[in-house]
Amino acid sequence: MAGRRRRQRGNPARELPADSRIATGSRMSARRFAVFSWGVLAYALVVISWGYFLRISQSGDGCGTSWPLCEGAVVPVEAGFPTWVEFIHRISSGLVLVAVVGMLAWSAKLYGRGHPVRLAAVASLVFTVTESLFGALLVVFGWVAEDVSTARVVVRPFHVTNNFLLMASLGLTAWWSSRGLDRLPPLTRLGERELFLPTFALIVLAATGSWTGLAGTAFPAESIREGLSQYLSPAHVLVYLRTVHPLVALVTVGLVARLLSRRWARARGPDRRLLWAVAGLGSAQVLLGPLVVALLHPVGLRLLHLLVADLFWLSFVFLVSTVLEEARRAAPSSRTGVAAGPVQP
Repeated sequence: MAGRRRRQRGNPARELPADSRIATGSRMSARRFAVFSWGVLAYALVVISWGYFLRISQSGDGCGTSWPLCEGAVVPVEAGFPTWVEFIHRISSGLVLVAVVGMLAWSAKLYGRGHPVRLAAVASLVFTVTESLFGALLVVFGWVAEDVSTARVVVRPFHVTNNFLLMASLGLTAWWSSRGLDRLPPLTRLGERELFLPTFALIVLAATGSWTGLAGTAFPAESIREGLSQYLSPAHVLVYLRTVHPLVALVTVGLVARLLSRRWARARGPDRRLLWAVAGLGSAQVLLGPLVVALLHPVGLRLLHLLVADLFWLSFVFLVSTVLEEARRAAPSSRTGVAAGPVQP
């Protein structure tokens, strides 16, 4: 009898029911999926940063007005620098689409319908497709490079907003899968002033920043004095529109700082580190913005400013998700709407 008990203890898998062994395998798959989704997000950030360089270097017309072909060819031949910049951006963007489709397929296999990770993956695919459509629209209509038409001025904020929603969707796919979230946070609480105002302000800040960046590229100044003189005899409405961005930035800083101060006393451990990340990246942006203007928009510093803006946005999205998760945990136990966990094959 004792020997049988020892043999049973020596093979713990026999003591576990079959369903438990499957659940353990699902958890391992979920961890691998989380690593993959973080990789997709990181790669997407690289591609987005290359898109910033494409715009700043005025290489958006490198492939002409043909899309998806480049100068009417699958691979450009004897192409110049702008063409290769645009071609690389198209190829790398296509790989983002492939990676997101794979991420969605994996999430559909791993998680049940209505699961937050699966919903975030669906949103990632939607905004990836719309991002591609925005890119095609800009190329086909020639709203690239040195173009400062009214149409481009109007479309740019929507393009940037879609880009931020794409990053948020990719980020939440990775964030929620890493945290093992099995229930969608109460998104209705986003309508509360404490969360809605800074979130909305950050999106508006990014949208108005598109005008500032476009004006800096289209109407460069050789000195601060020349830049100020542009307001006396403006060559384009963009010269005035670029002043909106710093004004929105001042309001946004106040709203985000207010949220951070209210969360600080209650935050512990990882949540406190997340607050530090938001505060640090936000402070870096406050310094980088004026520095870009003071140094007359150097390319490297502009790229750094934009990359930090993306990281700041992602860290803020993670913070909002954490706040909503806490609100869900604090809700009465009678709440309903439990989402399915990892699918057990």
